[in-house]
Amino acid sequence: MPTTIVETLQQYSERLPDWLRQPSPKFARESFFGSRTVYYPGYGNDGHPVAICARAHAAHAFVYVDYGVSEQTVKDHVNRIGDPGFLGYEVEHEEEVAESSLRPGAWTPHVEQGELSNAVSRYSAEIRPFGWYAVLKRERDLDDAHGPERLAMLFVGGDGFATYDALYCQGDGTPSPFLAVLQDYGFGGNYNQFCAGGLLERIASRCDVYPEWLLVGVNGEPWEGYVDAGAEPEPGGMHDTLRKLFRRILLRDD
Repeated sequence: MPTTIVETLQQYSERLPDWLRQPSPKFARESFFGSRTVYYPGYGNDGHPVAICARAHAAHAFVYVDYGVSEQTVKDHVNRIGDPGFLGYEVEHEEEVAESSLRPGAWTPHVEQGELSNAVSRYSAEIRPFGWYAVLKRERDLDDAHGPERLAMLFVGGDGFATYDALYCQGDGTPSPFLAVLQDYGFGGNYNQFCAGGLLERIASRCDVYPEWLLVGVNGEPWEGYVDAGAEPEPGGMHDTLRKLFRRILLRDD
């Protein structure tokens, strides 16, 4: 029986997508979101989910969203030597991604009036919205035991709730995230919860768009319809909070 989160996800490993086999692939929404994606709202400076999924070969495309982190901070973090999430990888290709490329055309919000906050404005004077796409290539002296040859990262300077809605909940055929990371930090600057009972779960429920897996900090609870995958919790995030892996089960009305 698998005992770690990596061992559990390894049972559902996938081959490197064809578009990522090409050197320095440019951002193409259809290819990126047609692959398994990992969605992490309010990530701060946390590469832990990247390290887990890379070792397990469980997903190759990551969507990181946070309105409190600047683009330059993200770039410094990805290039920082010794970061456990990106250790053994270097940036092979990078480009700015416009909002129109992420969400072509208009989109329909699935939130009620007053649910979204103006909290973003607290940061707007110092941090501008952005989209930054980076392809990370594995260093030559490493092999598949470390992780796949390439990973694709999409960093969005924006609202983690609204971005989930705009990217995944528009009925345009975009697959649900393979895995979502839910971590509510006490002083993280988020105006609502990502974990159970929060706005992100309400959006997922209204649109019936659920990740297959959740990685949840033990200071929060998983969404309804998810069960403990049985893997040992492991530390991650800004404060090395223990995290547990959960998998979605089909409910009677699914």
